Amino acid sequence: MAMFDNLKDTFNKSVAAVSVKSETLVESSRVKSAISSSQKSMDAELNAMGIKLYQCWKAGQADIELFTEDFARVKAIEDEIANLRARLDQIKAEEDKILGASRPVSPYAAGGPAVYCPRCGKALPAGSRFCDDCGAPLA
Repeated sequence: MAMFDNLKDTFNKSVAAVSVKSETLVESSRVKSAISSSQKSMDAELNAMGIKLYQCWKAGQADIELFTEDFARVKAIEDEIANLRARLDQIKAEEDKILGASRPVSPYAAGGPAVYCPRCGKALPAGSRFCDDCGAPLA
């Protein structure tokens, strides 16, 4: 009878692990999508700001005060992306806590150099040419 109890416990733990992993995968995907969307918004803001700067320069009016609101919008998007990346780290930490894994919260949590994938938001070593998670090229 103990063998069946052990088998039942193993099965229940496996089902729980699959459930946790699927929930964190869905949440991680949602956050990665939000990072990608925010990155696109920031790129559009920066592009518009560049066009505005060029037009001001052509007109002889390159005054930095004209860009205060633009800078604030870009900074807000940067802050949002940083918060979303922190949420990704939190999701990974919660999964590790529940499943008993011992991986670090972020591969660069100790302060090592990192770049972030513009598509999925994964932290990668500085100098990486492609994301090892989604395969996106890093410029």
